[in-house]
Amino acid sequence: MPELKTKTLMCACSGREEPAITARVPFREPLKSEILERVGAHSWDAWLEQQIKIINEYRLNLATPEARDVLERAARTFLKLDDTGGAAVPAVGPETARELGNLPEGR
Repeated sequence: MPELKTKTLMCACSGREEPAITARVPFREPLKSEILERVGAHSWDAWLEQQIKIINEYRLNLATPEARDVLERAARTFLKLDDTGGAAVPAVGPETARELGNLPEGR
């Protein structure tokens, strides 16, 4: 039986050769295509863990476009797909969550 070749790519996040993502990427275009072209499976798995923390910490309601925008900005930063190569401070913070109505004023 012939050995199956796994597609690999140079990952923008890790800077290493990684297997390509085979899982579903639940982001809107153009971010979805950019992730599939530039992010490896290991970095994607790390993002999935981080994503849960961000959603919970900032109580993001992903039914709203504003919350999805926040999560997409955080993904771009975490996966080093932004123009700064991931060096920028993530656009997710208490101010952003407060603007979305997810944090009380005292926090």
